[in-house]
Amino acid sequence: MTVINLGLAAKEGQVRNLSGKERGEEARSFFGLDDLDNSPSPVTVEVPDYIYAISSSYFLGLFSKSVLSRGTAENFLDHYQFDADASIMKQVSHAISRCLMSRATPPRVH
Repeated sequence: MTVINLGLAAKEGQVRNLSGKERGEEARSFFGLDDLDNSPSPVTVEVPDYIYAISSSYFLGLFSKSVLSRGTAENFLDHYQFDADASIMKQVSHAISRCLMSRATPPRVH
């Protein structure tokens, strides 16, 4: 089983709030998510207790391609299984909804 430890992105406790789309995109590359999206096996995402926030922008930089490729929140969470406390899971759920909502929203025409 593959494990992504977000503690590595948090510099093992030096950072407690993961934020910024660019940082999320850097983490996506670091963890090799483009390859893991296509893996037949589930991936465990460990979120250490010292991380108290994952901003929507960070999550979208890290996982938006993954969410969209899976099509639904349920399919995404079946593949990327989070080991995190309830407050982080609320943030993850919100970010997934935001990602799926942005896909469903037609582009504006000016």
